[in-house]
Amino acid sequence: MDNIRFPEFIASLEDTKYPFVATASLSNGRVSFLEGTFLDAHLYSVASAGRYYISKVVVRSDQFTIYIGDSADPLRLSGTVPIPITTGEIQLKDIYQRPGGILVSEPVRLALMSAWGIGTYVFERSQTEFCVTCQMPIPDSGVSGLRLETGEILTGRVWLVGEDGVLLRTETVLDQNNNSVSRLRVDVVGDPLYLQLLCTPDNLFVPVNPIRVIRIVNGDDTYDCEPDEFGNFNIQMNDALAADAALRVRTTTEGILITVEGTTPADDNNPQ
Repeated sequence: MDNIRFPEFIASLEDTKYPFVATASLSNGRVSFLEGTFLDAHLYSVASAGRYYISKVVVRSDQFTIYIGDSADPLRLSGTVPIPITTGEIQLKDIYQRPGGILVSEPVRLALMSAWGIGTYVFERSQTEFCVTCQMPIPDSGVSGLRLETGEILTGRVWLVGEDGVLLRTETVLDQNNNSVSRLRVDVVGDPLYLQLLCTPDNLFVPVNPIRVIRIVNGDDTYDCEPDEFGNFNIQMNDALAADAALRVRTTTEGILITVEGTTPADDNNPQ
């Protein structure tokens, strides 16, 4: 004999008000939900305050929309069913199109609402509140959407592109349970060419033209000096050819200054 550990519960709740609470009237005085209109519900809005209920049903000629509210927002979630009805599952999303749950039914059961006629039907919590077992609290998983300057919210798969000196990368860290998780890291290093970004056709930016090679010419011999890995040149004097070399190399605010110290014999015979 088979051991059934997880028996089907929907059939056993057919003649009850589930997924609504037992005290729900299922009627607003104008229209009513029948017991069994919905077979099951699973509600998990990101910004939920708890105590979900059907707050409004808007019926149109080509579709009807079910709105799910909570204790803070009567229009927390919504799901639309096209007419004619071909599905029994109603996916629920919030105003930012983030998933927030599902209502399970059958097309023939959902046809009840299309038969109400075109209009808006409002309900109170005491009339259509869902069971607590249908309300699934979810942990704060972090960022669930990005708000643009226009007020639009981006959710789902989003590409982040850094520019103007902003570097984006992922790194692996350990969470509080010592599990490896990926984390987004943002480094703002600045853009060394920011002036070029500000130039206009009427005021063109003159790009910097750094020294790339220093060529030394000694008679017929030439030698090309290239910068190091950081783009730097090192210019200095030494005494390899003369012990009393008079050449001096200094840096000033105007640039590099190369001079010869002392006086010439002609200068010594004609003092100023």
